[in-house]
Amino acid sequence: MSAYYDLYQSPPDENGESVCLHARILPRGTISAGKFRELVAKATGFSPAILDGTLQAVTDELYSWLSEGWTVEVGELGYFSVSLECDRQVTDKKEIRSPSVHFQNVNLRLGSKFRNRFSTMELERKASPYVSRSLMGEEERKEKLLQHLNKHGCITRADYESITGLVRHRAVSDLNRYLAEGMIRKYGSGKTVVYLKP
Repeated sequence: MSAYYDLYQSPPDENGESVCLHARILPRGTISAGKFRELVAKATGFSPAILDGTLQAVTDELYSWLSEGWTVEVGELGYFSVSLECDRQVTDKKEIRSPSVHFQNVNLRLGSKFRNRFSTMELERKASPYVSRSLMGEEERKEKLLQHLNKHGCITRADYESITGLVRHRAVSDLNRYLAEGMIRKYGSGKTVVYLKP
């Protein structure tokens, strides 16, 4: 099975220009801890209770050694370590004391064997459902909306998405703004909402 990805505009460079695209995985969702335990139990034959106990022991030991300043290697997965942060920026060691230094994060540096397993990962490009593909300006979108209302008498959010190329949250934002401006009115509720001329 392939992992899906899409291409996104990279942030502007120091000159304010952004011409490059970068690839990013489209998450399929999240596998909960319970589901993950169930999958590992099925793959290994270990009971869920043994896996729970083992995972808790690994977590406790990992915390114990990390909190004492060790870097911990966990099998092929990689190396765990702790990073710190200071309350403020300093240029001289004498300017800061221990109470001003705090835990920041737990870092994972993947082991090369684990990382190399992803070199055979199958990828397939798919348009993200969260990124607008519309190149229309607001005036053009308003014009499309009015044309649709004149022809059909009403419009749904899904219809508006279809004619403008906007993703759901952007379409809802537009329609709410047009409602506030009095350009359209809402009829119905929940999944049966339609928008009409005022």
